[in-house]
Amino acid sequence: MTPVRNDGAPIVSLSGLAKTFANGTRALDGLDLEIRRGEFLSLLGPSGCGKSTLLRVLAGLEQPSGGTVTWDGAAGGQSAHDLGFVFQEPTLLPWATVRGNVHFPLRTKNVPVGIAKDRIDGVLERVGLERFADSYPHELSGGMKMRVSIARALVTEPKVLLMDEPFAALDEITRFKLNADLLRVWQASELTVVFVTHSVFESVFLSERIAVMRGSPGRLSDEISIDPALIRDERFRTSSDYAGLCRQVSDALHATMAGEGAGV
Repeated sequence: MTPVRNDGAPIVSLSGLAKTFANGTRALDGLDLEIRRGEFLSLLGPSGCGKSTLLRVLAGLEQPSGGTVTWDGAAGGQSAHDLGFVFQEPTLLPWATVRGNVHFPLRTKNVPVGIAKDRIDGVLERVGLERFADSYPHELSGGMKMRVSIARALVTEPKVLLMDEPFAALDEITRFKLNADLLRVWQASELTVVFVTHSVFESVFLSERIAVMRGSPGRLSDEISIDPALIRDERFRTSSDYAGLCRQVSDALHATMAGEGAGV
């Protein structure tokens, strides 16, 4: 059965969200955003606009200074069991195999061995690492290490996957391949994905919706929807649709940055 994609209902709503750090830096202020169940949402904006801070607030790794974060109609934090987080760096355990790294979050939750094995085998197949289950991190390429990180986030069967520029340090060919693989994993699931990126091209290729952010402090500047019926393959990257969407998103980003420069 085809998974239910975005049904338009919010899985989390942010209202008047603010975050001020102890040193006085206002990372977020007055940010309003709804994240819809089953959608692929990218957060796009210049460095320092609060994208990663917003992701950490969603994950419960930072507490907001003001405003509300409402999950599924109930104020408060989402259960850690329902969230997966993929950081900029894979942060793998160097002494553990691929299987051991993916098993780690299940072991901390005391998931029975038989259930854990089935989940690990399934998720390694989904990310294309089944042949490398017994390899160690030092034996893997950068792209493969990131696949392990994604598998580790998926093995807990989260409802929401938060991704903080996971492919930024990779070469373009590897990045394109992982973009396509991530889309395949998302399309075969009921996951909601919130993806932080600096790349206009990556955001257009991956997303159903792009939230453009401005900084000083961080807040929402623009939203751009992308037709979910578009087939995201290599032909899409060279199509007029893709070029037009990239131009639209780039214009929105440049307008945001010009506004910041003008002190708006």
